Amino acid sequence: MNILAQTTLKPDSMGRSINQRLNSARFIGHSRIKRGIPISNIKPLVKLLVSEGVPIEALLKDTQITLTELTQVDNHLALDCLLKLITNARNLCKTPEYALILGEQFFINHDGVLACRVMSSDHTQAAMEILTQYQNLFTQLLELNLDITDDYGIFSIEEKIPLGDALPHFVEYTFSALFSLGKFCLGKHEMPLEFEFSHSTSNNRNLDQKNRFESFFRNPVSFNSSANRIIIPKETLIQPIIFSDKRSAQQNESLCQQHLKRTRTDQQIIQKVKQSMRSMAFTEVSMSALSNQLCMSTRSLRRHLQTQGVSYKTLLESERKRIALKRVEKQDVSIELLASELGYQSAASFSRAFKRWFGIAPHHYKKRSTEIHK
Repeated sequence: MNILAQTTLKPDSMGRSINQRLNSARFIGHSRIKRGIPISNIKPLVKLLVSEGVPIEALLKDTQITLTELTQVDNHLALDCLLKLITNARNLCKTPEYALILGEQFFINHDGVLACRVMSSDHTQAAMEILTQYQNLFTQLLELNLDITDDYGIFSIEEKIPLGDALPHFVEYTFSALFSLGKFCLGKHEMPLEFEFSHSTSNNRNLDQKNRFESFFRNPVSFNSSANRIIIPKETLIQPIIFSDKRSAQQNESLCQQHLKRTRTDQQIIQKVKQSMRSMAFTEVSMSALSNQLCMSTRSLRRHLQTQGVSYKTLLESERKRIALKRVEKQDVSIELLASELGYQSAASFSRAFKRWFGIAPHHYKKRSTEIHK
């Protein structure tokens, strides 16, 4: 498959020009979601795990995904279903690097205007800057950041919406896909980097998982780090990209801008939903109340959210999570009062949610924060 968007390409067998082909959904990495997550996006995960011996019934348990739905071409599922599927996969799969394998497969089997734009850049740093600039064409679940110092670059990933136990999957998958693309762009089998993951290793396979990850990346890997990030030495940042081409870069830049405009309307609505939530007491927040504030029907609002692959529930949890961490760190309110303000029926239910988000109970987090600032 030709990844470059060369201006010399001829019409394909269906008579489509390069512009028409690049404007088709399959050429857009992690393309815009029309009615949720396309069922085709989960099939590589299902196929890989079943081939590893994971029973498909166990993999699909509590996901609301049926066997019949896997045979339907134009089917879509809610983000919550995908997150449950990934959680099941991480608990059942005996291959700790399965998400790395999927990320590499994604690079091999999929193309997008963003990949073409990255490949036509001058050098690694320019390519990484393009990736972060147009990141919404790659993923709408993660926030990609790039910080450059005199000696190295730091490429980091954070979640835009709560991904829970599925976050490690998305981080590993993304690092693998970008690592594979990077090697291809530089025309090299290896490149010096350091990979840091904030999550712990799976179960009791600490050394085995670390060794497997380092074998895959051929670079140092650490877990339980402060953030999910890749440390990129200066020598890698200045490496020239073998596909660099100014004419292709200009063409691909224009296409990226076109596709980015198409995603902005729904993203703006999501931002307005967040702002509306912040203007209300959590006990007053509902789909109906939000719809009234945005002057649209509940059905229209739900459709706009589904277009971005998110739900009212995930946005509400994201806001609760943000406020909870801020208030616990500030220590200006009791756990009981904070639980009530966030709309929880009891301090116990809030504490369980907080521990699920951050891996520690709020009173323990509060105590640790106090000790740090002494």
